[in-house]
Amino acid sequence: MFDLLPLPVIPDGTPVWWYVTAMCLAVLLVGISKAGFGGGVGIVALPLVANVVPADRAVGVMLPLLIVADVFAVGTHFRKQSRRHMNWLLVGAMAGIVLGSAVLWELSERGTLTFWLNLLVGSLCLVFVVLQCYRMVGGAVPRIPPGPWGGRGTGLAAGLTSTLSHSAGPIVSIYLLEQRMAKAALVGTMVLFFMITNVAKLPTFVWLGLINPATLLEGLWFVPMIPVGVVIGIWMYKRIPERPFVVVMYVGAALAAGNMLWEAANG
Repeated sequence: MFDLLPLPVIPDGTPVWWYVTAMCLAVLLVGISKAGFGGGVGIVALPLVANVVPADRAVGVMLPLLIVADVFAVGTHFRKQSRRHMNWLLVGAMAGIVLGSAVLWELSERGTLTFWLNLLVGSLCLVFVVLQCYRMVGGAVPRIPPGPWGGRGTGLAAGLTSTLSHSAGPIVSIYLLEQRMAKAALVGTMVLFFMITNVAKLPTFVWLGLINPATLLEGLWFVPMIPVGVVIGIWMYKRIPERPFVVVMYVGAALAAGNMLWEAANG
């Protein structure tokens, strides 16, 4: 199959080795995070890809890959979801996706989509890295109400953030962690939630041309990295201390996000 696929178009000035490394590492990290290891390290993926291709191309390439990873993850965590929390989150998320789609459409109409994606994705990634590191050292974040309105509000924020930057994992994890559910139920709820929301984002991304034949063909080259990442994540979950790995990934995320902000400032 791969003999028939056209090679990805690598932007001028980007070394081939760096493009391949960044793409493979990003997709591997998606698989690892979907397997339930590493907390929110999946936020690293999009900034990493956006450092080797334009931001609008990065979001288009990554969404189908995220959905494939979601399918693997849902299969791994089959029937471990909390239906009550899932329903609350999805009600808000659908509204957030509509709002995020309107924002993307407006930015596309103005011809400023790449600039704003660099700014938004970079800023959100840095905020989430700081937030996650603050939690890791024992800091207390504002508490989200545990009832349906807290779930719907979290879903709204997650749907909006996910549509704009594919990086809503920390928002949902903060909410679900406060529900004191077992880790299997927490991970199962998250992976099913993001599979549904990612599929719901597809029409907008296709309509705006962010997903097109070129991005789909480019993504196909890296699909094999997804099951590899899931297997690695399951293995690491049982054998590797999570905190050192997470710290290294967050440092990488901060560097990648900083470069996106630099691109936005100098674009």
